[in-house]
Amino acid sequence: MESWKLLSTRVQAKLDDREVARFSSALRVYATKDRVNEYNHYHLDRLGRPVVQVKAKNVGPGAAAAPDDKAGNLAKQIPICIGARLMLTSNLWQPVGLCNGARDPPCVIMMEFDKYNGPVFLTTPDGKKIVPILPVERDFLIGATLCARTQFPLIVCYAITVHKSQSITEDMIVTDLSCRDFQTGLSYVAVSRVKTLEGLMLDAPFDRNHLVYGSPPDGMKMKMRDQELRKRQVLTRSPYMIYNTKNGHGTGSVRR
Repeated sequence: MESWKLLSTRVQAKLDDREVARFSSALRVYATKDRVNEYNHYHLDRLGRPVVQVKAKNVGPGAAAAPDDKAGNLAKQIPICIGARLMLTSNLWQPVGLCNGARDPPCVIMMEFDKYNGPVFLTTPDGKKIVPILPVERDFLIGATLCARTQFPLIVCYAITVHKSQSITEDMIVTDLSCRDFQTGLSYVAVSRVKTLEGLMLDAPFDRNHLVYGSPPDGMKMKMRDQELRKRQVLTRSPYMIYNTKNGHGTGSVRR
């Protein structure tokens, strides 16, 4: 109940105009792909620039129809235009900031990333560090058949799904809890992507029942059963062979 009251203070309708304006460029995190696609399409359209659909190269029967989460996290096609916000979906070079979740507008698939601190391809007059992003190839299985997809490891990211957000943490996000979770834990994942409560804004009011289940969903029941079984799997004896020194056999552990 207390958590619901606390989160309810961050509903957009309860915030003043200045506070709402702070979130104008914040990342949106939504539960469904339809909601994400709608928001991204709206913002691409607002740019008023030609959009190129970059299609993946697929090898293997059925590879072209495979969704990105089954094809090495590479999209079947990516809408790209100058000025669009894109996000990396692959860890290309983590130490310098080219990692999953890095994002910013491209310059002909030459990217400028917020936290990149490695060598640059060029620096713009206003100081932006530009780096090239090349296509990558990922192997994956459809049934027992090995397939491959080659694509830029990028997605449009004005909004992303909760699943895509699991590896990132943001200063500010906007999300929506007004629809009941279709999968256990989505609401928790969405609100936990932000560092502070002040960095969170909720699109609409939400019912407490959307977060509380009278009876756990099937997925949660399976997790609870699994946890209970793990608790029972306690070793009652040491896994190592022990020798009694008093009997002259010495002590030690079995080694290969």
